[in-house]
Amino acid sequence: MPTDAARLEDFAAAVRPRIAGSLRLDALSRALYATDASLYREPPLGVLVPRHADDVQAALEEAGRFGIPVVARGSGSSLAGSAVSAGLVVDTTKHLREIVSLDAEARTATVQPGVVLDDLNAAARTHGLQVGPDPASSNRATIGGMLGTNATGTHSIQYGSVVDWTESARALLADGTPVSFAPLSPEAWAAKMRAGGAEGEVYRRLDALLKVHEQAVRRDTPEHWRRAGGYRLERMFEAPEVDRGPGRPWNGTRNVAALLAGSEGTLGIATEITLGLVERPTHAVLGVVHYATRREALEAVEGILETGPTAVELFDRIALERALNVTEYAPKLHFVQRNADGSLPAALLIVEYSGGSDAETRDGLDRLRRHLGGGAVITEALEDAHMADVYAVRKVGLGLAMSARLPVQAAAIVEDAAVPVRHLPAYIREMEEAMSAENVDAVVYAHASAGCLHVRPFLDLRRPAQVEALEAIARASMTLAKKYGGVIASEHGDGRARGALAEDFYTPALYAAYQATKRAFDPDGRLNPGKIVDVPPLTEALRMGPDYHPARVETGLAFHDPRGVDAGFASAVEACNGSAVCRKIGAGTMCPPFMVTREEKDSTRGRANALREALTGDLGRLTGPEVAEALDLCVSCKACKSECPASVDMAALKTAWQEQKWKEERPGARTRLFAHLPVLARRLAGPLAHVVNRANASPLARPALDRLGIARERPLPSFATRPFSAARDRPAPDGSLGADPDAPRVALYVDTFGRFQEPEIPRAALRVLQAAGARVEVPAYRCCGRTYLSKGFVPHATRLARRLVETYAPYAEGGVAIVGLEPSCVLTLRDEIPRLLQDDPRAAAVAAAAMTFEEWCAAHADRLGALDWQTAGGAADAALVHGHCHQKALSSMGASRACLGAAGLAVTESGAGCCGVAGAFGYEAEHYAVSVAIAEDRLAPAVRAAPPEGVVVAAGTSCREQIEHTTGRRALHPAQALAARL
Repeated sequence: MPTDAARLEDFAAAVRPRIAGSLRLDALSRALYATDASLYREPPLGVLVPRHADDVQAALEEAGRFGIPVVARGSGSSLAGSAVSAGLVVDTTKHLREIVSLDAEARTATVQPGVVLDDLNAAARTHGLQVGPDPASSNRATIGGMLGTNATGTHSIQYGSVVDWTESARALLADGTPVSFAPLSPEAWAAKMRAGGAEGEVYRRLDALLKVHEQAVRRDTPEHWRRAGGYRLERMFEAPEVDRGPGRPWNGTRNVAALLAGSEGTLGIATEITLGLVERPTHAVLGVVHYATRREALEAVEGILETGPTAVELFDRIALERALNVTEYAPKLHFVQRNADGSLPAALLIVEYSGGSDAETRDGLDRLRRHLGGGAVITEALEDAHMADVYAVRKVGLGLAMSARLPVQAAAIVEDAAVPVRHLPAYIREMEEAMSAENVDAVVYAHASAGCLHVRPFLDLRRPAQVEALEAIARASMTLAKKYGGVIASEHGDGRARGALAEDFYTPALYAAYQATKRAFDPDGRLNPGKIVDVPPLTEALRMGPDYHPARVETGLAFHDPRGVDAGFASAVEACNGSAVCRKIGAGTMCPPFMVTREEKDSTRGRANALREALTGDLGRLTGPEVAEALDLCVSCKACKSECPASVDMAALKTAWQEQKWKEERPGARTRLFAHLPVLARRLAGPLAHVVNRANASPLARPALDRLGIARERPLPSFATRPFSAARDRPAPDGSLGADPDAPRVALYVDTFGRFQEPEIPRAALRVLQAAGARVEVPAYRCCGRTYLSKGFVPHATRLARRLVETYAPYAEGGVAIVGLEPSCVLTLRDEIPRLLQDDPRAAAVAAAAMTFEEWCAAHADRLGALDWQTAGGAADAALVHGHCHQKALSSMGASRACLGAAGLAVTESGAGCCGVAGAFGYEAEHYAVSVAIAEDRLAPAVRAAPPEGVVVAAGTSCREQIEHTTGRRALHPAQALAARL
């Protein structure tokens, strides 16, 4: 029944004194948790972020008193709608993430539900162990979420599903009663039935329903072993007629923890989970087989399985095409061989062989080649780095698939079907016919070795006819899964998407058994209601259905879709599909503040959700305080543009959002100060610099800086007493090698920071470029508008862009490379300026000619390699390199490695994401602590661990400042590092 506001407030008043965590009933929190990675949207009543299990218990006890539903949630990456609910959402990821114990001898790990799979595997790796089930979302999938969906993954033919490895669990029942589930002998089971209280009652009800429904379970449980739908009642019997797959055989005990696997938090909320671990393979290789058609690939799977692989994955052309358009993943596609006409293969099968030796795994590849014959096109991946690239692309297949044809997303509806492998070709053929009847195309990827197909039809669900097509396609898949002895949910659970079909898919007797199971544990239906059984209609509560009408936002910044068309602000927001790649920790750059705070609002997804909710009027004004809070810690690093499979460009969205805000109100003094830094720098560098620098460093300046909100802990950047001057510092007309007709021409773009704050950098760059034989020109100073864009001054940035293009277009049109030094500035020429000046084709020419200093050096590595570099040998030649966020998002760190390596430096990357300063962000008082915490995540420790004799290199001015501020070590620009060795 609906929960009125007064009752909710009474609930909050009862809960808050009992918990150490936080109970959030505000509009922003409800908006952030209204969606997951599925098609559905259900705003919750509130969000509980517990500090320990006692908080969850208190909330359940009070929720029972006040009639409030409760749903446990991990990273919210559910594709079926399992993690959305109009109740109280319990987010376990912020605090409940302790690895309680890891017993290498027993090969078990006991963890809290918020522990991320990759973190557990990292701990287990030191013992040569790992978790067997390996979902593609391992860098954000929590163990609690994996238990809830009975997760499996790429290697399911080896390791089965989570149910096969669930040793025991501590959980809370719907009324908050704590229970422990573990294997029980018949005698121990009988003792549990005699116990008092809620736990004993659950055992008595469960025993009774098992007796009533045993025959239905034995007779009607779907044939295919990869089951993640319904409840795992078949695990309560010795049932040889039910295929358990590669999982553990019946051992004479009953373990109610097995029923939690795949229950989606509808039976109880796990607070501690003990999983069995497996031995980590020591060797593996991949054979990537190319096919002319998707059907041909699927027809090959059954035969390939006879060669003994440990995994076979399908990836199709649509997802490959999308990967080519995502900066992070395009360079990893070296394993793809194009057809003779240059087209991509229609499908790939990624075939893995693992074992105890190189010889064993390579023998697997030999078997594959013999089986397929000499005409097969196979790319072998034998090195760990190459295999990592293949799997990195495969792991984001979901996100790539969903965003392959934006603004229309691939719908996560036929997401989980699995059929016996021998029926794969027939199943997909008939599915294609069903979709063709609806005039719908789809992207397909698969755990082919287990018969699991992810079919994503491209549907615009804002159109009623397409909603009808969604239902028709889902029901066609259900019919075919039943026809071929398969299942409709094989790894992502029922949720809403499959739960709505369950009553028609299962026999009435088996569905009744599942309903009885729910009632046995949760008679009042408080735990995640509307999932698995008694589920609302399939097309109810769609995130972007026919009633979705976002407001139009007028902005001077274009948001191009994959076709190059300006699709607008709202479409850029809607690109977020909720897959939660932005919630990964300790790897890549996206999303720096989330890695520190672990707050949903500080993830790219959280910000996109807040913007979308505001566009529809469900979260106040677009420029209101709720959206402002969500965007507050966004550092505009652009990592989401490259690392998010949907390429959600939150930096640009924040710029456009600020633009809207300044239409309604005047920017504050600090905002204006940082935006207009180029004007100030030009005025203050030179004769005034001595006075200004001393004043900025003086304690007397602190009150004024405090009033502005500038962090007193952060030293202000200084201005150059002798700024760079094109007239004074310009190179000889023809460079150092005279009038060499083959000498490359360079227009050196000297930005605001290089001209007026760090002129030693462009001077060093001139030395290096001339030494390499380039003919260098330094055009007149033109600001790129970076600081204005970062603060939302879009009209001002547009005016500056026009001036810059007027100056640099003749160089670009003449084939001259425009080489920049500060990554954020030169890459503005490549990224934002064409989006500001859509009406000027010269902007595109300038963008195409713009490159970083490192990119130029890498392109002319032969020239640099021919120079006589001074090398010291040993640790003195070591270079720890940290890449600027924009550099990693829009360029490549490979260019930095090649550039510095040409000078004899032994390059090691920092492995860090953002430095944390991010332009003005790290200077703002309220952001200083987060800024430093971001640096301390990986960057500062890497710098402290670097050999003191070596050099630390960072192209970004913010990065260099943060490195010195947090570690005391001075970092050099790559141009300085090279010039010092000439």
